Parts: sequence; structure tokens; C-alpha cells
Amino acid sequence: MQRVSVTLLILCLLVVGCSSAHRIDTVSLDHEIHYKLQAVPESWPKMSALQLVTVTRGDEQNTLLLQSERSEQQLNLVALTAQGISLFSLSLFKDGNYHVENHLPGINLYPSHMLADMQLATWPLTNVKQGLLGASITQQQDARIISDLNGEVMRIRYTDTTTTITHMRRHYTITIEEIN
Repeated sequence: MQRVSVTLLILCLLVVGCSSAHRIDTVSLDHEIHYKLQAVPESWPKMSALQLVTVTRGDEQNTLLLQSERSEQQLNLVALTAQGISLFSLSLFKDGNYHVENHLPGINLYPSHMLADMQLATWPLTNVKQGLLGASITQQQDARIISDLNGEVMRIRYTDTTTTITHMRRHYTITIEEIN
């Protein structure tokens, strides 16, 4: 299990250098459970959102702002500290490639983990099922549950303004609040 100490380090792929292009990655959710990042869905609606993201692990809590913009061709994300300092920007394209720019050299970030959590929570269920390996996902009225033969791995709960991702095995919770 990786030790994470900076906001969203549990969510983001190690960025080497200041800018890099990537092909679709597979993200480990647990020892035998993986998620292959999915390309932008064909019928993706256009949207722009600003979210307050709070990551809690044990007694440690970190907060950042996440600006996302979806178009029919790509998803663009910019992560900012609570003070407004840009941490990184990421673009995921319709063909599955993505581009990451680290705006604060020296800070290791994990954008593929952030994309995996975002996709597990918001992508159409049929797309998510295509990428989930070693586990199943079920949709309830206000939640998505990822489980394997050993039980629940992740629970994603929805309210009108908040999404909460709880990873039972890695012992972290991500709360995403819609600001706009």
C-alpha cells in the first residue's frame, strides 16, 4: 500500500518532468482489482464544473479545487490548491490518450488514479464495467458499489451536491462538493 502525503496523491499518476503524454493506463484498486481508464464516452455532454475535493486518510485531511470541462472530444481538468495555486492540468482525449502538465515541479502527482476515481463515479455504468477487472460494480439509487469475492472494495454515494468515494481497503475517503 502506498503512503500518500500530499492532496490527491492517492488520486493522481506519478508525473515525471513537467509535461508528459500518456496512453490509457490500468490503475490498481486493490491487489487483484484493476481499472483500465476509459476514453471519453461517445455521447459525452458538454459541461463545466468547479468542485471542492477533500481527501481524508486517517487523521490527515487535504483540500483542493478541481476545475473540469467536458466537451464531445475531451475532458480537461485543472487541480488547484485551496489558495488557487495550479498543481497540474490534464486533458483526456476521445481516443484514450491523455496529456499531463505538472505546474509545481518536485511534487509527485497521480492523475491516472484521479481519472479512475472520477470515471468510477461519473462515467456511464456500461463504460465503467468495460474497464473494471477482478471486481463487479452495481448501481443502487444513491450509490455505486464495487466488490469482489471478499466483499466491498469501494462505495460511491451521491447526494444532490456531494459525491463521496470511500475505499474500504485503502482506507481513504474523497468528498467532492459541487461549487457551481
